[in-house]
Amino acid sequence: MRHWLLVLLLVFSGPSGQATAQARAPASDERPNIILILADDLGALDLALSGDAVTGIRTPNIDRLARKGVTFRRGYSTASVCSPSRAGLLTGQYQQRYGFEYLTPEGADGGGHGLHPDQRVFAADLQAAGYKTAMVGKWHLGSTPDRLPTSRGFDQFFGFLSGETAYMSAGSPGLTSLAAPYLGERSFQRTADWVSVMRHKAGDTEPPKIVRNENEYLTDALSREAIRFIEAAKEAPYFLYLSHLSPHSPFQALDADIARTPANKDPLKRVYAAMILSLDRSVGAVLDAVERSDRADNTIIIFSSDNGAATYMGVSDCDRLAGGKLSYFEGGARVPFVVSWPKAWPRGRIDTRNVSQLDVAPTVLAAAGVRTTTSYDGVDLTPFMLRARQSETVHETLYWRTGPEFAVLSGDNKLISNTRPGAFPWLFDLSQDPTERINLTFQRRELAGKMMQRYREWNAQMKPSAWAPKQTVQVLQCGRISFHEQ
Repeated sequence: MRHWLLVLLLVFSGPSGQATAQARAPASDERPNIILILADDLGALDLALSGDAVTGIRTPNIDRLARKGVTFRRGYSTASVCSPSRAGLLTGQYQQRYGFEYLTPEGADGGGHGLHPDQRVFAADLQAAGYKTAMVGKWHLGSTPDRLPTSRGFDQFFGFLSGETAYMSAGSPGLTSLAAPYLGERSFQRTADWVSVMRHKAGDTEPPKIVRNENEYLTDALSREAIRFIEAAKEAPYFLYLSHLSPHSPFQALDADIARTPANKDPLKRVYAAMILSLDRSVGAVLDAVERSDRADNTIIIFSSDNGAATYMGVSDCDRLAGGKLSYFEGGARVPFVVSWPKAWPRGRIDTRNVSQLDVAPTVLAAAGVRTTTSYDGVDLTPFMLRARQSETVHETLYWRTGPEFAVLSGDNKLISNTRPGAFPWLFDLSQDPTERINLTFQRRELAGKMMQRYREWNAQMKPSAWAPKQTVQVLQCGRISFHEQ
């Protein structure tokens, strides 16, 4: 009898007893609200939250969220560019399982490509279970009618379908726009309908309606729409996917935000920092809206980024983590990752285990008591929040692949290589060498061989890409050359 009482106490203990791993489907009024906030190209070390208050940008609202939940210091995306990582995030499966390996092609119809209609997004499972669902912000997973957010489990959509758009028209009062390496003045204006902000509702027979004359800074406009949805949700549980463009290019910031950054910074870095401040302001507005409700403790809020920072543009630090966007060094694959669920998860915890954005789908569906037939590559993280399981490994191995480039992570051991003729693998021990500068391949040949074999076995389960890359990008970042097909 005592044994069963102990089990019940462990499983159903509240926040002070760490996590609640529910063994039954919650009743309708117990189902948590769910908010997923995704930044774009935000580096893990861009934030003072990472532990470096000298180079990191102070973000009081993201810090506020972290105090309410768990910060995963080793959280990873599934790709080092936008589209494929978003596919992995929203499906809970490695995107290579269904041939989504490269950026969705740009253009009015995305070349007819994107997330395949047969590939289920977890929003559709929540929607079928009675959740109100909304997608606000950047989609980048296809733009044909069968690939719109409103065809993939979202009741409503306000945002844009392309990879980037203007935050405001260059020359707008109170706005600074700065050209950056590799980009020039690209996207300073919304010159085509397919990069414009639009609205759409599920079931509409008309195409998405372009929002004309939107004169509000994009980050603030997306926040406005997100808060409207939260406040209108009322009794039904809801899922909000707030997908910001910030701090992705184009580099445009409000002068009021720039004034809040150190005057001695490089002008481009000041704009970049100001864009992150606008992102933090959005997180604060969402937190305020949630806290005004009577279900704040039973609202899951997840904050992350689709991939690492574009360090090759000179906007972000790359001294303490190698590489950045377009690479599978830590700076490209590791991302900010914070999860808050006050009713069931611990508060203010730092977790150093390897976790993945693949875990988002199974975690929130389990929390909502939604059963699916999907086989996930991610896991439900809630049981791992129990005090008795804090030392358990979440993922034995994580994998990445884009064209010839690939990487394998097992514990602290990271192997990076490619399939080009004559390529040698690089093996790093992240516990001793977080900047990935000391190649241990020849000192630890057996381990390198085992990790290569794991990759071959994983790769054999994946599909080839459903479309060809448009280009191979070569950039210099952190003193290293990165090649990336996209």
